[in-house]
Amino acid sequence: MSKTNIVMITSCKGGVGKTTVCANLAVTLAKLGKKVLMLDCDFGMRCLDLVCGLEDKCMYDLCDVIVRHISYDKAIIRDERSDNLYFLAAPYKYENDITVSDFKKFTDGVSEALELDYILIDTHGGNGPEIELGAAVSDMALIVATHQSAALRAAEQTNHRLCELGVSNTRLVINCFDERRVKKGELPGIIDIIDKTYVKLIGVIPTDHIFVIAQRSGKLVDSFGITNTVRAFFNIALRIEGMSVPLMHDFKKINRRILLK
Repeated sequence: MSKTNIVMITSCKGGVGKTTVCANLAVTLAKLGKKVLMLDCDFGMRCLDLVCGLEDKCMYDLCDVIVRHISYDKAIIRDERSDNLYFLAAPYKYENDITVSDFKKFTDGVSEALELDYILIDTHGGNGPEIELGAAVSDMALIVATHQSAALRAAEQTNHRLCELGVSNTRLVINCFDERRVKKGELPGIIDIIDKTYVKLIGVIPTDHIFVIAQRSGKLVDSFGITNTVRAFFNIALRIEGMSVPLMHDFKKINRRILLK
């Protein structure tokens, strides 16, 4: 079996869409034929199950597996969207009872048992134990940011913290990118965002109000036709796979001059 790629989706700021990015990227990779485990490591909010529409199926969580030795087949949910897609919930109450060694042993074990291609780790919006656990096992970290100044500063701080923890392969995801407000000069363009965060860009996800509303009922990219948002997630997934894909590849009705702003 080839090595499982572990990707942490993170930011020191909450509300930037880390969980949304994690869920939709996992579904996209599964649609590309990859076996993916969505691992909720947001020990504060614990909402990846809600975004995926799996809240009624969660009987066990990460601590049950690591601390109480519940078997993978009992604790890990197979998402009905795809035979390639799995989910494990964050604990309801976390009491610092998972060590880095425990977490490494778990990711190694579950990767082999399920023959995973990817583990995507959703983390808490802060600098808590989740980011340290994730950093200990991750091959790549996707730092999610929006246009807000606080989010951009948080992305820079997150990148610095990850480098301290030994994660050098970091990439920026610009979420909820609003082209219209950029054209009006109300929000910074892509180049300005990169300059402010000092993180290499891996993808831009456009703002899509219909998409956001649909997700409240557990609908993800597989529920939509070909939109710019769906294309954005496929582009990011292909880049993670090592393919060279132009920024905003196959986007429709987009003014690429905003790239120079």
